[in-house]
Amino acid sequence: MTPRDSRWAARLGGFACAGVLLCALGLIPFNVSASTNSIPKSLRGDGSVTLFRPDKQERATIQYRDLKGRYIPHALEEIAYAFRCRMTDETHPIDTDLIEILDAIEDRFEARELKLVSPYRSPTRNLLMRRQGRGVARDSLHMRGQAADIEITGISKESIRDFAAALHQGGVGYYRRNPFVHVDSGSPRTWGFKPTLTRTRPATSQK
Repeated sequence: MTPRDSRWAARLGGFACAGVLLCALGLIPFNVSASTNSIPKSLRGDGSVTLFRPDKQERATIQYRDLKGRYIPHALEEIAYAFRCRMTDETHPIDTDLIEILDAIEDRFEARELKLVSPYRSPTRNLLMRRQGRGVARDSLHMRGQAADIEITGISKESIRDFAAALHQGGVGYYRRNPFVHVDSGSPRTWGFKPTLTRTRPATSQK
């Protein structure tokens, strides 16, 4: 294990044993968005996110942008690992536009962390959920590393929904019977609610 590997294992803490981390190192290409919908700098957060996986009881704070605004490759690998499929533990590059959306949400509400209820979803898990009749799309953006279902402790899902929709930077889904909000970095669209027409202010709080 190199010094860098050791630092990563120590920083992630409960995210995984060293053996799994070493398998992930170098094998998870980071996914810098090439879309025309890249998040404007004025709407971005502070370049750091704290992700909590309630299904695995794992938490990590990851600085994914440096002081010059450049993405940090090994940090994007850490995020990909944090997003791994809950069923198969498979990893996939996470779209940087999605990361920026999540960061903006976290900063707007001065949240301690974002709960990743449903992060990356492997094709195997997606197919199983479809067979169970759980209403997931055949070509879900969860399988592309472009979607996450999230919660923030102490913040209503309606507040998260409305802010995310006001960003006009991706998809936002609202489910009355579920406690989470779906956000993605696909084309701007909403479902499950009627969004307001106002545009949000930039995320300015610090974590």
